[in-house]
Amino acid sequence: MTRLWKDGILIQVEKDPRSQVQSFEWNGRRRAVEKVWQRWQVDSDWWTEQGRVHRDYCAVRTTDGLLCVLYFDFQDEQWYVSKLYD
Repeated sequence: MTRLWKDGILIQVEKDPRSQVQSFEWNGRRRAVEKVWQRWQVDSDWWTEQGRVHRDYCAVRTTDGLLCVLYFDFQDEQWYVSKLYD
């Protein structure tokens, strides 16, 4: 079952010298990123009362086999996990 967190779960990220996600800490465990599958950016809703959504997303696979989507929120300058695939 794929898990989706609408507001994301806060994580700590380490990046390599090219600013690619290298690893992240989630649930008290460090997860090394084996591959970044895809990257994309969302910048929308700046015209609404709810406010702007400005995020940098990446779909990654970890060395222990997790497939997940992480994002950096430009508004609060924090990293989150938003989706975990089975």
